[in-house]
Amino acid sequence: MSYRPRPVAAGTVPGVLVAVLLGLLAAVGAPGPAQAARTPTVTGLAAAGQDWAGTRLKVRWKAVPGATYQVRWARSQAALSKATVQRVTTRAATSPTLGNRCVTWYAQVRAVRQGTVGAWSRPRGLRFTLGPLGTPRLAAPSSAQVSEQAVRFTWTAARYAARYRLDWSAAAHGQWADFSHNYTRWQASGDRSATIPLPATPAAGDRFLAPAYGNAVFAQLQYDTGCTSKARRTQYVGAFPRPRDPGTGDLVSVGSYNVELSPTTSSRPRKIANIADNIARRGLDVVALQEAREQTAKDLVRRLADAEGQKDWTQWGVGAQRVLWRTGAWRAVLGGKVDVGRASDKSAATPLPAPAVRLTPALGAWAPGRQDIFVVSVHLEDRRRFDAGATVKERKRDAHLAASALLDRIAAVNRGGVPTLVLGDLKGNFGGGGLPAGAGYCDENAGCVGEGQPTFVRAGFWDAQSAVTKVGVEYGTLNKHVARPPRSVTGVGGRTDYILARGTGGFTFYRNVVATYGDASAIHQPDHNLLVARVVVPRR
Repeated sequence: MSYRPRPVAAGTVPGVLVAVLLGLLAAVGAPGPAQAARTPTVTGLAAAGQDWAGTRLKVRWKAVPGATYQVRWARSQAALSKATVQRVTTRAATSPTLGNRCVTWYAQVRAVRQGTVGAWSRPRGLRFTLGPLGTPRLAAPSSAQVSEQAVRFTWTAARYAARYRLDWSAAAHGQWADFSHNYTRWQASGDRSATIPLPATPAAGDRFLAPAYGNAVFAQLQYDTGCTSKARRTQYVGAFPRPRDPGTGDLVSVGSYNVELSPTTSSRPRKIANIADNIARRGLDVVALQEAREQTAKDLVRRLADAEGQKDWTQWGVGAQRVLWRTGAWRAVLGGKVDVGRASDKSAATPLPAPAVRLTPALGAWAPGRQDIFVVSVHLEDRRRFDAGATVKERKRDAHLAASALLDRIAAVNRGGVPTLVLGDLKGNFGGGGLPAGAGYCDENAGCVGEGQPTFVRAGFWDAQSAVTKVGVEYGTLNKHVARPPRSVTGVGGRTDYILARGTGGFTFYRNVVATYGDASAIHQPDHNLLVARVVVPRR
């Protein structure tokens, strides 16, 4: 039996074939992922805040049910097509760090649903909102210092500040003659500190900033929104590096006191009483006096014994400079008293009489390895005493020459290199006309620190203001008979008086004693403050 196919009538198609063809047509006609007809375009794109510190903008939009989103950001609408796409799952987004708060940024968003990408929304222009600029507080606490050869300044945040930098100087208020500003780099809004490196070794041209000088570094914080060419400024703040380790040895407590015009019990009884009281309160072993002739020293020794109960003081000196010491702690070495200065010759370029005493530990204070000390009381002249028209440069040169002469003489008589203490009035802060009180006007030749102290420091001395603990440094050492001496707005006052040491360890303590007696007039107190320091003398 043979098989014969059944003929199909023209114009007819089996049902199965029709279904297959219809399915294929439906598949060809369906929109693919590139076609956005099924995923709506996002609308309602709007600003939603900012992260000022992080330099980020925020946006939000109307939700598309069941969708995630893609967002892009750019500086111009044309650049949006090349921008990196950011993927988010909610109807809000925060930009990446944009870097510039002062221009218009553009954002776009599109929805993605079930693998289908919608069209990009209309671009939205956005700007950072700038409010009133805050005021930061600049500081340099000792707790922040981590290096002996650098000073670290810190500051608090200022609202809407985009960047910060320091303008630093060797002089208060930035007043360093012929010295361009020293700016640190601009730092980000989230930064809160900057560090100023210091020269390690004293040398010409170091602006007196090596640690041995004991001088402060002064800095002013500049800050702005990043959208203006004129920065805001804080006041200058003075700060010190981390103090050096004083080492081990015996502590010696010393003082320096310019008592002004050689007062005596007969001429200034209250002044003598107050000077003695001030000395007696400080626990001192040795005091160097300036502007104190022999009768002044004798009257002070007597007052210390009679009224203060300190009966073991004695003294020696030449001219108007004296050295006092307590015999319970020290005794003068035989032949150890010498004048390393010279009689006044009407020239500030030569030192005034300067008594130097070699002291050795008293019997009751002796111990194996304890060293002698060589103590010098110094008072440098000011050229204006002889020449009213002398320039600051000339005055500094004179101070340098006088200090150099003293150094030569000290070296000649202190041949064994005994630890040396130089205490006195070295003609320090000359100041400057028209500048803020105590500002100083500084450079290597005509500046706020007289050349006396730098000359000694560059010869190996350390200044007591490098001490671990400092008290009263916010005031000048010259009180000028003001009952309430002004506190320097920088936190560090000018200095005329110094305590210097060579061949010792470091200083543990330094104090500028700001004490008022009576009405602070010349009847009651000197025009200089008492300086106090404790220095470590290592044992042999």
